[in-house]
Amino acid sequence: MDLQNLISILTTFLFLFLLLKTAIKKFSSSKDITNLPPGPRKLPIIGNMHNLVGSMPHECLRNLASKYGPLMHLKLGEVSHIIVTSPQMAQEIMKTQDLNFCDRPNLLFARVMNYNGTDIAFAPYGEYWRHVRKICTMELLTAKRVQSFRRIREAEVSELVKAISQSQGSIFNLSHKILSMTYGIAARIVFEALQIGGRNCIADLYPSIRIVLEMMSRDKTKIEELHLKSDKIVQDIIDDHKNKKGGKCEEEADDEDLVDVLLKFQQKDSEYPLTDDNIKAVIQLGMLLR
Repeated sequence: MDLQNLISILTTFLFLFLLLKTAIKKFSSSKDITNLPPGPRKLPIIGNMHNLVGSMPHECLRNLASKYGPLMHLKLGEVSHIIVTSPQMAQEIMKTQDLNFCDRPNLLFARVMNYNGTDIAFAPYGEYWRHVRKICTMELLTAKRVQSFRRIREAEVSELVKAISQSQGSIFNLSHKILSMTYGIAARIVFEALQIGGRNCIADLYPSIRIVLEMMSRDKTKIEELHLKSDKIVQDIIDDHKNKKGGKCEEEADDEDLVDVLLKFQQKDSEYPLTDDNIKAVIQLGMLLR
């Protein structure tokens, strides 16, 4: 049996499995009372994917919101999504009812790229997340530490403005320029991570057959290859800081950077001591968001 026939058989099997699963779920929940927001009609297996085809996603959502209101329900594959399109509703969800909506999605990109989702953005809400967030807010984002990087920021912005002025009359890719100026060789990895992370992975939309879809798709392989490149760079940074400190982090130093602060908390007695993977996850998130 050649590879093409095998893929055809697996695709047919998955289609029939999803169709049967959808039918069973529909009949078993027909008597359940749901209180979901309004939304367009869902199709079997694909849900509302067809509603996002054609225009840009944000334009599709705008058009749907004009019909179904500022709070609507879409289903992409097997996963339900609540779409919020008004400031008032966003404040209600993200501020007033934030504890009810604080879970993070279990995405393939976060599991592989961010060390099983142990960075600040994708870590499950709980004691570990609060611990890492406290470190960032109290140690990394203080006025003194932010001010210490002012000279570097001003120099980078000056170079960026100069590059923009020299490209007058031609197309200028601002995002790519910012990344390339900031990171050099690491910029390519960051830019590729943003491209891969910005796409929907089909396995994330069908959790019931995630393992099979990950095996059939190249998404996981691409993310793992990217993770190996990124891991080597970040691990070298951590090792370099450890060697400079002689294996011991000082309590306070004016030239401390993000890595120094995280290593300092790695050596402190804590209920949630930071491992090298935890530190690398936080550093990688900083690279993506910088």
